[in-house]
Amino acid sequence: MKKALTILTFLVASTFAFGQGVTTASLNGQVTDTNGESLIGANILAVHTPSGTSYGNSTNVDGYFRMPNMRVGGPYTITISYTGFEDYVKNDVYLNLGQSFKLNVQLSESAIVLEGAVVTANRNDIFDGNRTGAQTFINERQISTMPTLTRSIGDFARVTPQATVQETQDGYSISIGGMNNRYNAIYIDGAVNNDVFGLSRSGTNGGQTGVSPFSLDAIEELQISVAPFDVKIGGFAGGAINAVTRSGTNNFEGSAYYYFRNQSLAGDTPTDNPDVKRVPLDDFTAKTYGFRIGGPLIKNKLFFFLNAEKQDDETPLPFDFADYTGDSDQADLNALVGKLKGYGYDPGPYDANRAFLESEKITVRMDWNLNVNNKLSFRHGYVKSKNLEGLQSGTRSINFLNASEFFESVTNTSSLEFNSVIGSNMSNNFKLGYIRVRDDRDPNGDPFPYVRIRDGAGSIFFGSERFSTANQLDQDVFTITDNFEIYKGKHTFTIGTHNEFYKVYNLFIPFNFGSYEFSNLDDFLTDQNSSFYIRSYSLRDNVTGDGSAAGVEFNAGQLGLYVQDDYQATDNVKLTFGIRADMPFFDDTPVNESFNTTSIPLLEQTYDLRGAKTGSFIKQQVLLSPRFGFNWDVTGEQKTQVRGGIGIFTSRAPLVWPGGAYNNNGLNRGTVLRFGDLPFNPQWDGQIPGEIDLNNVEPSGDIDLFAEDFKLPQVLKTNIALDHKLPWGLIGNVDFIYNKILNNVAYQNVNLKPAWGKLTGTGDDRPLYNRRDEIDDTYGRIILGYNTSEGYTWNFTASLTKMLEKGFSGSLAYSYGDAYSVFDGTSSQNSSQWRGLHSIRGRNIDQALRRSDFSQGSRVIGSLSYRYDWNEAKNVATTISVFWESQQGRPFSYVYTDGGDIKNEDSRDRELIYVPTGPNDIILIDDGDLTAAQQWEALNSFIENDDYLKGRRGKYAERNASRAPWSNVMDLKLLQDFSLNAGGKKHTFQVSLDIFNFTNLLNKDWGRRYFVPSNFNLINFEGFMDDDTTPTFTHTPVQDNDPSANNIDDNGFQSSRWQMQIGVRYLFK
Repeated sequence: MKKALTILTFLVASTFAFGQGVTTASLNGQVTDTNGESLIGANILAVHTPSGTSYGNSTNVDGYFRMPNMRVGGPYTITISYTGFEDYVKNDVYLNLGQSFKLNVQLSESAIVLEGAVVTANRNDIFDGNRTGAQTFINERQISTMPTLTRSIGDFARVTPQATVQETQDGYSISIGGMNNRYNAIYIDGAVNNDVFGLSRSGTNGGQTGVSPFSLDAIEELQISVAPFDVKIGGFAGGAINAVTRSGTNNFEGSAYYYFRNQSLAGDTPTDNPDVKRVPLDDFTAKTYGFRIGGPLIKNKLFFFLNAEKQDDETPLPFDFADYTGDSDQADLNALVGKLKGYGYDPGPYDANRAFLESEKITVRMDWNLNVNNKLSFRHGYVKSKNLEGLQSGTRSINFLNASEFFESVTNTSSLEFNSVIGSNMSNNFKLGYIRVRDDRDPNGDPFPYVRIRDGAGSIFFGSERFSTANQLDQDVFTITDNFEIYKGKHTFTIGTHNEFYKVYNLFIPFNFGSYEFSNLDDFLTDQNSSFYIRSYSLRDNVTGDGSAAGVEFNAGQLGLYVQDDYQATDNVKLTFGIRADMPFFDDTPVNESFNTTSIPLLEQTYDLRGAKTGSFIKQQVLLSPRFGFNWDVTGEQKTQVRGGIGIFTSRAPLVWPGGAYNNNGLNRGTVLRFGDLPFNPQWDGQIPGEIDLNNVEPSGDIDLFAEDFKLPQVLKTNIALDHKLPWGLIGNVDFIYNKILNNVAYQNVNLKPAWGKLTGTGDDRPLYNRRDEIDDTYGRIILGYNTSEGYTWNFTASLTKMLEKGFSGSLAYSYGDAYSVFDGTSSQNSSQWRGLHSIRGRNIDQALRRSDFSQGSRVIGSLSYRYDWNEAKNVATTISVFWESQQGRPFSYVYTDGGDIKNEDSRDRELIYVPTGPNDIILIDDGDLTAAQQWEALNSFIENDDYLKGRRGKYAERNASRAPWSNVMDLKLLQDFSLNAGGKKHTFQVSLDIFNFTNLLNKDWGRRYFVPSNFNLINFEGFMDDDTTPTFTHTPVQDNDPSANNIDDNGFQSSRWQMQIGVRYLFK
């Protein structure tokens, strides 16, 4: 009742002004006479020429006017009139997304524009009095001319210097400003389009299939904001990605298109290994086709737009066994396959795997000009996708195809926007949004236990993918947003609200078919006991897989209120003052009375639980985000601009993190663990030990708790920047951004007993634990989530931009960024967040600030685009565009193989190595191939040739202190247009050629992308001596003392081999 009353009070307080994502542009300025005196009541009319949409207003007592909520794009015709003065008319004005163009006009017998006016026929998104923080615009022309194979956000986000784009099995992962990729906000037409549950690395709904949330043909413009100090924009700590869809106009126009790739349009194997033969990709096809059309239903009044697209992609996952570094050979793997088929199970191939993606996309939009002051728009989007992930074998893993996941997703999004002008000094922007997402993840192939076989430096994987056996997610998201603006003199006051309401159903039972681990292949082939077994199961019913009653439902939301004053202090100085208040809320979690009354007193003898318990959840808190921004046009002539700001940004947290408290409560699912005492049983449902009675169970499994004062992620952003016009039409820019973490996630396993001892025998004296001896053995891990304020990121960018002129445009930027954190938040499971922490002294106490996985390093990007018209009629044209990226490699850490067994805190291999001072500072043992002395010689050589490790002798390696090699890649796009005029329309036939990694096409040894596993296993832990505290090790020599040797990326669209896509398109307008 208390929670309901609080929420009701918050909503009532916001009813006077019911944005989040920006969908429009605006025009503002001052009208005076030739003496500088304000003209009161001058009329301003702006007409969007293609659609006839008109916007009108008049100047106030100070001569100022503001025209908000205008359609993006153009061209516009602007007319300013006043009795007794000649009209001022300006044609070919274009407005970019989120911009506020300033137009100062003096009216006289001959109307003139003041020298400082910014409205011209050329688009200029840099010199804009409304701009404070770093941001990137990608307009319709750039969308159509930039090289792209995937037609997704990632291909365009990479033009932002502060962004790091990585391809993953779920599509692109985008980190902005060194922040977590899950801390971005994604809007389509101003409506939230994040995967709010947070399972998708791309951050988009359906993203786990790798599908883009929209077709590029539906998008008019993209905006990527790194540090916007406008309080209307919220829900992120990284960046805000905002897309606006196309609208219909008075002219019927459209396009039909077809894009195609296959094995003949790709290069041969990129390799440095002389034993690997350079061969083409296996046969495959990938095609995308669709159409778009828009036009008027009622001229100047009612417009429609429709886009439909189908995608059918195959992606080969090449592998040459010569690259594999494990102990087994192909004959061994054939023996394994034979044994599995003897069980009646087909594991699928491991050397010719491929991924599949099928998708259907539909976007429909209606725009209605009710009158000059009121505009209404509606959009609905539909995306259906199916994906077989297809794991790729590599240097350290053999992945059988049927260990992959199969994923289906359906997303429906609807948004309604109403823009109104109220008199001459008020306006309102109202948005409603609804998102319905249905995700179903299943294992590929027949049901079978999941198996990992350790294989020396490698591992072998087969069976039903362990996290897909019971995995369903339903999300329903409702959003209400409103911005009410009042214009008074030099001030624009905004009062607004943004509210999100989530309804979630989640079923997640990992290891539902059981999961085994074997120490080597021979143990499995000879029916020896497994070294480890785990199975989770429902405590609610006997159902295995989808449909189990162990699924949970919960509701959550976030309410936001904000006020802001945009103050035009002088003609060339604009100041923005604002404050935003956000209040998240969650349903209470299920009560586990036994845990609260029995377990908590035991745990509190060792740990501070910070008020956490089952049956209640995070208390409601109002999170304040004050912000200040400024823009100073130094000369008043738009030649030099200083801008920046400081403010707090409150991000959404992926609901999967707090959602763990609903799933993992000791009442929902149980877990069986066995160590070394169970043989393999191919019947996935036949291995539960007899003492487990699924019909009469007690609380068990893992528990997820959150501190009662847990807060959503918050960051303090500071940005200072300088823009300056240079000769030859160039614009120079420097941008500095600093993010200080105020609240981020942190974790402890509060069921872990303190260390009982420490290592002996060398300089490594890290503590020793017993992970199987819990404080309360009723449960497994009891994970407590809370906040840390440790961490920061920073970025420096310098760039040159050439605006579009005579068909030519380009840019060049250098960016360096670094990021430091305690927990990076890269997993969807709270226990995995804790287990994934690199550790020396223990994950509960060794929570030091170290370089983040999202550290950008150095990055150089450049783009050029040129259109050449072959005749004056401009009916034959060629466009060539290139994008070049030189990127420092990702950070990585030096860890032990089987490092989890060294201090026995957890099984995950995230144990940072101790760097020995000499042969007496590490106990190496013979491994059958090399003596201990030979291994030391190889290890010592590696350390001496690594500048970082060489300086760490007698110390521990640090997390992410090393980086993979640089990559240098250029992509290219060619467009050839043939046009003719017929029937009152211009008809264009277009052929396109997109070449990713054009550098590799030029030379087979160029365009290499080398990678190093984020955890590089340098030393192998082999067990303890008789005293159980002195560790022994082996070392496998590293080729050329180079962690990246033979690790050439040959996966997907960031492959080191060139790939080409052919497209054909018909356009009419």
